[in-house]
Amino acid sequence: MNLSAWPWLELTLLLPVIGAAVAALIKTPNTAARSSLGFLIGTLACATGAGITFTEGTVRSWHGFAVDEVAAPMLPAFALLHFLTLLGTAKSRVSPMVCVRLLLAAFVNLGVVTAQDGWGIVTLLALGVWLPFWDLLSRGAAARGFLLHMLLFVPLLIVGWRMAENGQELGYGLLLLALLLRGGIAPLHGWLPTLFQSAKYGAAMVFVLPLLEVLAALRLLLPATPAWMLDAASVACLITAVYGGGMAVVQEETRKFYAHLCVSQTSLVLFAVMLHTSNGLTAALCLWISSMLALAGLAFSIRALEARFGALSLREHHGYYEQVPGLAVCFLITGLASVGFPGTIGFVPMELLISGSVEQGLWVSGTLAVAAMLNGIAIMRAYFALFTGKRPTTSVSLQVTPVERVGILIIAVVVFLGGWFSPGVVSSRHGTADKLLDRGSSRTVHPGR
Repeated sequence: MNLSAWPWLELTLLLPVIGAAVAALIKTPNTAARSSLGFLIGTLACATGAGITFTEGTVRSWHGFAVDEVAAPMLPAFALLHFLTLLGTAKSRVSPMVCVRLLLAAFVNLGVVTAQDGWGIVTLLALGVWLPFWDLLSRGAAARGFLLHMLLFVPLLIVGWRMAENGQELGYGLLLLALLLRGGIAPLHGWLPTLFQSAKYGAAMVFVLPLLEVLAALRLLLPATPAWMLDAASVACLITAVYGGGMAVVQEETRKFYAHLCVSQTSLVLFAVMLHTSNGLTAALCLWISSMLALAGLAFSIRALEARFGALSLREHHGYYEQVPGLAVCFLITGLASVGFPGTIGFVPMELLISGSVEQGLWVSGTLAVAAMLNGIAIMRAYFALFTGKRPTTSVSLQVTPVERVGILIIAVVVFLGGWFSPGVVSSRHGTADKLLDRGSSRTVHPGR
């Protein structure tokens, strides 16, 4: 059987759309959740097949979408993110429309990472904005702050790419500003903590964690953007990384803590992209995968805690370890992985980022170390607040469910096996970084250039 001949890419993109249509016709929440979970499992299998066949040398394209060096490892990572998001959603919070939005988000994210045309990327990025806005409207939550930021993002993106396509330097500046806004770089980050507080956790996760601004920067900005623009953006990202880590340390609510941790981690990845060097891009491509999966695992444990105990405060010690030790372990290993703890999926990418920034100056490496330190302090503070201290007693069992055990097991395998295979990933990502830099002015997103 020739597996490389299978339509892996087509199935990867079509299954979420078909799943969304099916979920929209189902009235029972549990049935919609099971159906959607099945479609996401199929999407994960097809995305993995697409990535594997590309490593074997088979390049497949379909109507402007293709699996290339950048997309091959990200397809299964994105599919796994959406699978874990639905798996970690409490039954009481699942509805058919929640499943529809999640599956549509999977299509948008998978479509952006495989799109080869610049306007295809811009269109999908603009369409993706309406999914979290739809979620905010369905909950009756305040959406004005998010809407104002996105109403600025979409025109900047469209106008910037239109001008950049014609070789105008101002267009690259507008496009860069749009991507910095989408990534939550200070002072354009106000929408991100608000989104995590007002929207469903899952909707916020699948909008923020894929870091589509990184993909857009690789496809649309590099390598034609003037160096001084990228240098200015790298400074803004570096400052935001420290700012986000510091804000995460002092937060008193779990959602705000997580949101500012995402701001800091996103800034680190974007900083590595803006370095526009081989080592910097290699670190960005590796950190992109590790940060996304580590933060997804951290959110999995936080959402499971919220399903049991409601909104969580970090002002006091709750002592939940004895009731849910599995979630405590998941929280700790994923949190440490996000800051590059040895032996985890984030160790080699973080080490590569700091060592690769040495040529930029000692102050840059020192600032990166401070950002990582603040993130680590924030994670340990949150862990001690949630899982240590007094021992509450309840009349009902709060033990981890079988579904949650499956999620914890998958997360643990990803965190530690990812660390084990990091050297091979770094080697392949280094080759991808060199190809991105070698493209010169003839970029693949310009069909006729």
